[in-house]
Amino acid sequence: PLVPKETPPSGINLTLAPTFLNLVTDPGEEVTSQIKVKNNNNFSEYLKIDIAKFESAEGGERPLISEFTSADDYKNWISFSDSQFILDPNETKVIDVTIRAPKEASLGYYYAIIVNRTTQQETVAQGAAVAGAASVLALLEVVSPNAKRELQLVDFKTSKLFYEYLPTEFQITAKNTGNIHIIPSGEIFIDSMRSKEIGTIKTNEGRGNVLPGTERVYTVSWSDGFAVKGVQEENGQVVKDKDGQAKLKTKFDFTKANKFRMGKYTASVLLVYDNGERDIPLEGTVAFWVIPWKMLLVGGVILIFAVLGVKNTVITNLKKIFGKR
Repeated sequence: PLVPKETPPSGINLTLAPTFLNLVTDPGEEVTSQIKVKNNNNFSEYLKIDIAKFESAEGGERPLISEFTSADDYKNWISFSDSQFILDPNETKVIDVTIRAPKEASLGYYYAIIVNRTTQQETVAQGAAVAGAASVLALLEVVSPNAKRELQLVDFKTSKLFYEYLPTEFQITAKNTGNIHIIPSGEIFIDSMRSKEIGTIKTNEGRGNVLPGTERVYTVSWSDGFAVKGVQEENGQVVKDKDGQAKLKTKFDFTKANKFRMGKYTASVLLVYDNGERDIPLEGTVAFWVIPWKMLLVGGVILIFAVLGVKNTVITNLKKIFGKR
C-alpha cells in the first residue's frame, strides 16, 4: 500500500463529486461512470478506495453504511481505475467506476464508495462511513421484468399549525412499496384566503431516492415574505445561546412589502414518480396560519394611544371653547 513518509499535519479534507450515482444496466452487462476526488489540503494525501453497502436510515435522509457480509456477492461486481493513489495539494483526480452485473442479477444494489487515507484501518461503523472519510453512494438498477415501481404519499404536513413569521416548513413522507428505488419530484402550491397560487416550491431538487420498503421524509421551506425569521449571524458566524442552539432573528425585506403574510393559507403538494410506463401523480393538502402577533400587538398599542391622544385633544379644545363662554 501507499504509505506517506510523515504523519499528515491535519485531518483529511476531500471533495467528492457527484454525491451519488444512479446507474442502470442489463443482466450480464457492465456500466461505467466517474467520480472526481479533490484534495483541499495544502499537503499531499495518500488515498485508497473502500466499498461498503448502504440502506436507508429512519426518515431516509441519511444512509446507514455497513460492511458487506459473505452473502453479499455483489461486492465483487464493482471495480475502479485506481484503488490507491496520491493527490497533491488542490489536485483533482477522476476515477472510473465500473460495475459488471452477472446474468442472474436483477433489481437494486446499493454501494457506498469510501475514499480515505491508506493508513486508515478498513472498518465501517454502523450508520456512518469511516471517521473523516468522504463517500459517494452508488445505486445500481439491473433491469428486470419483475421490477415493481410503486410509491405512496404517507403524509403531508407542516411542522406546526401556527407561525408568527415565515418560514413555514413542510414535511412530505413518501413510502416505496415496490422493489426498486424511486426518485419522486414535484411542487407545492400555496393559496391564501384571497388569492390562488401565491407561492410555488419545488420538492426533492436534490433528487434523493426512496429505497424499496422504506419511507423518506422530504423537508421544504416557504420563506417568500416581508418578515422572515432566520438564523442570527455576526461577522459571518452563527450566534448561539447558552445551550448551543442557533439564535433566531426576524428580518424585514422592504422590497417584499407587498408580501406581508398573515392569515390562513392552504398548501397542496403534487408529487410525481415514474412507474416504468407513465408518470403517477400523488396529491395532498394541508392548512396553516401565519399570525404575526407581536407586530399586531405593537400596532394595536400604537393605535390605542393615537385614539386616546385624539380624544384628549378634542376634550381639551371643547373645554377651551365652552370655558370661554
